[in-house]
Amino acid sequence: MQISSEGSLHKILKGTGIMSNIRSNESVDIKENPDKRNAPGITSTQYLSILFSSAVADAILPIFYIFIPIFAVKILGANALELGLVGGASYAVYSFMPFIMGHFSDRRGSRKFFILSSVVLLCIVSLLYSITSSPVTLIVIRLFEGTGWAMLWPAIEAAITEDAFRESKKSLSVFNFTWSGGAALGPVIGTFLVSVYSYRFAFFATGILFAILIVTNSITFFRNKTSRAPNYANSANTERLHVSLSSSIRKVLFSPDKKQNFRVWTCLVATILSALTSGVFFTFFGPYATSLGLAVVLIGAITTTYGVVRFFTYVVFAKESLRNRLFDPSKRNRNAIAFASLACLSTLILVIKDHSGIIYFVSFALFAIGYSLVYSISQATLIAETSREQMGAGAGLFESSIGIGGAIGPIVAGTISSSSLAISFIVPAAGLVFALAFLFVLSSLIAKR
Repeated sequence: MQISSEGSLHKILKGTGIMSNIRSNESVDIKENPDKRNAPGITSTQYLSILFSSAVADAILPIFYIFIPIFAVKILGANALELGLVGGASYAVYSFMPFIMGHFSDRRGSRKFFILSSVVLLCIVSLLYSITSSPVTLIVIRLFEGTGWAMLWPAIEAAITEDAFRESKKSLSVFNFTWSGGAALGPVIGTFLVSVYSYRFAFFATGILFAILIVTNSITFFRNKTSRAPNYANSANTERLHVSLSSSIRKVLFSPDKKQNFRVWTCLVATILSALTSGVFFTFFGPYATSLGLAVVLIGAITTTYGVVRFFTYVVFAKESLRNRLFDPSKRNRNAIAFASLACLSTLILVIKDHSGIIYFVSFALFAIGYSLVYSISQATLIAETSREQMGAGAGLFESSIGIGGAIGPIVAGTISSSSLAISFIVPAAGLVFALAFLFVLSSLIAKR
C-alpha cells in the first residue's frame, strides 16, 4: 500500500484503534514535558512508518533465528560447532556494532539513513540465504545480517523516543507491544512457508518483505519532512555533532551518580544474560527438537508461544501503574536480576527429553516473561533516561549488550555440546552464577568509589 499523505494514513488506522492508542495522552505528555513541544521530533507519519517497520522486521527475525539453525543442520549438514557459530555469528557483530551505529545515529539526519540502509542490507542477506549451499557460507552471511540489525535497532529506538507528543517511556511502551505483535506472528509465518514450500522459499519471502520496507521508508522519509527540525546552529547541538565515541561510552557507563551507575551496569548484565539465553534457546532448540522426532509444525507452535506471551506481557505492562512499579528506581535492580534469573533458569526444562513437546511450551512462556521485562527495564534505563545528546549511544549500548550475550551463548554451547545438544541448555544457568558474582563485586567497588 502506498502512503500518499499523513491524513489518509490516519483515516486508515483510525478504525483499527491504533491511532487512539498512539494519540492518547498527547496533551498530558506535552504538559508534563514542555521541552518536547519544541524539541527535535518526527512526524506522525514517520512515527507510524517506524512502528510498521519494527513490526515487520520482528516478524522476520524469528524466521531467521528459528529456521536458520534447522536449515544449517537438516539441509546443509552442519555439526554442533558449526551450529554454534551459525547461531553466534550475527550476534558477534552485534556485540560491538550497535554502539558504534547508535553513536553516529545521534548525528544530524543519520537515523533515517541508518534505518533505510539496514533494510536494504537485510533484503540482500535474505536473498543470499535462499541460495547458500554450505555452513561456512551461511556463517559469513550471518555476519552481514548482524551488521544490518546493528544499523536498524538503535536508530529505530532512538527515533521512537523523539516523538514530540509522548513521554519517552510511553513511546517505548507503544513500540514494544507493536514489534512484539509482529514477533508473535513470525514463527507462524515461517512454519507455514517452510512446511508448505521450503526453507529456501521462506528466506526468499523475507527478502520480499524487506523490499516492501525499503519502499515504505523511502516514501515516508523523503516525502514527509520533519515538522520539528532541530536547530543545529545552537551550541548544544554543535557539541552533539562532535562528541567522541569514547566520550559517549564514559557518559553512559560511568555516571557520577553511584545509584544510577549501578542501575546501568545491572541492566547491562541482565540484558546480556537474557540474550545469552535467547541465543541458546533459538540456536539449539530447533535441531534438538528435530532429533527427538518433533515435527516442524509442532516446533513452530512451541516457539510461537514465546512471541505470543511476550506480546501480552508488553500489553499488560503498558498499564501505567504496572509500568511505574517495574521502573521504580528503588526496585529496578531487584526486578532486573529476578526476571533475568527467570529467563536463564527456564532453559533447564528443555534438558528433559519430552517426545510430545508439551513441557517445552512452559519453558518458552517463562523465558518470554523474564526476557520481556528485562528488556523493558533496560530500555528505560539506557535509552529513555539518557540525555538527548547520548540517546543513540544509549540505544546502541543496550543493543550491543544483546549482541554480547547472543554471541557468547551459542558459541560456548556449541563448543561443549558435541556429545549431546541437551548440554547446551545448561549454559544460561551457569552464566547466571557468574553474573551474580560479578554484580556483587561491582557493587562493592562502586560503593567504595
